[in-house]
Amino acid sequence: MKWFRNVSILFLLFEILSLSFVHGQEERKTLNLKDTLDGKVDISEYIVHLKGLVPFPVIITEPALGNFGGALGLVLISPKKVEGDKQGFLFPDISAVIGLYTANKTWGVGAFRQGSLPKLGLRYRVAGLYADVNLNFYRDVPGSGEGEYLINMVPQALILDASRNILKNKIFAGVHYMFSKTQVQSISGTSPESVFNTDEFDKNLSTIGLYTQWDNRNSIFTPDKGLLIKAAGDFSRDWLGSDFATERYTVFTNLFLHPLHGWVSGLKAEWQGVADDAPFYYFPFISMRGIPVMRYQGQQTLLFETEQRIDFGTRWSLIGFAGTGKAFSDKEFLSDDQWHWAGGAGFRYLIARAFKLRVGVDLAVGPDQFAYYMVFGHYWNR
Repeated sequence: MKWFRNVSILFLLFEILSLSFVHGQEERKTLNLKDTLDGKVDISEYIVHLKGLVPFPVIITEPALGNFGGALGLVLISPKKVEGDKQGFLFPDISAVIGLYTANKTWGVGAFRQGSLPKLGLRYRVAGLYADVNLNFYRDVPGSGEGEYLINMVPQALILDASRNILKNKIFAGVHYMFSKTQVQSISGTSPESVFNTDEFDKNLSTIGLYTQWDNRNSIFTPDKGLLIKAAGDFSRDWLGSDFATERYTVFTNLFLHPLHGWVSGLKAEWQGVADDAPFYYFPFISMRGIPVMRYQGQQTLLFETEQRIDFGTRWSLIGFAGTGKAFSDKEFLSDDQWHWAGGAGFRYLIARAFKLRVGVDLAVGPDQFAYYMVFGHYWNR
């Protein structure tokens, strides 16, 4: 669920663990937390040798969730056998449980499982979530202007995903299923009937969809060059157990160029759209640093963003980023004629050279506020 964007950092960590088993299954030895190349702090060797039950703490900095919170994942890893020339595709079975709590009293628990069927070239993921979420939604009310409404929701969700390696780990095609039941507990600042459709409360949303992607980036964590393109379409019908008949479409691309030594230029474009009969929490929103989630919603959203990284030596980098997005809608209470801009700057440290993994902090300013983000890998990863 997109309400928990920063928790995706945990799943990025799972991908790191996946790579560790592709690189080999040597016996445990004394681990060195300094790189043999330059003697700087580096966790590459630690990642490669991780085994068994591993705790992963994560700090949540999403403004819409109170700017601060924490998540803890307990991960159990079971490596698979290497199978011929498919070891580059192979990743281990991973099981995890996750808990989170944030400053605005949002909390949640979840479970995650991923695995592969190497003989068939398949990957799969299963996730379940129960949460109590407090989020602000914004609506334009004729005669009184924009109103801000704090909504407490309790989503329960099951997510299934399976994809097949079509060509050399560059092209994947997959199917995605989600079932969620969302209870709207309370709305502050308005009578529910005046702005939000109460027929959408306490309903089931069940979707199934297809996606395909091309990915030739040189790292899934902090790319220096390459292209990622993904297109997805999901639809919901009553025969799937859904109370809504709607569709949602997404197309996005990330392009990374390396114009000069020490300079990485990133470009992002994204479009999302939903059909009319979508519940209010399923509408797409502008997702950029400096703009809280759900701040600008619409039946369609379009955004463009760039990030420029300058490396100073091997380890440290400065970045600058800026972007704009617009929400399009003819829905009542969702009129918005403006492009919304946000941008900022930050720093990165190369914490795992073998994986091209950088971590750091970004400071961003948007139309309404300043915000900070702790970034693990690249902010655009999803």
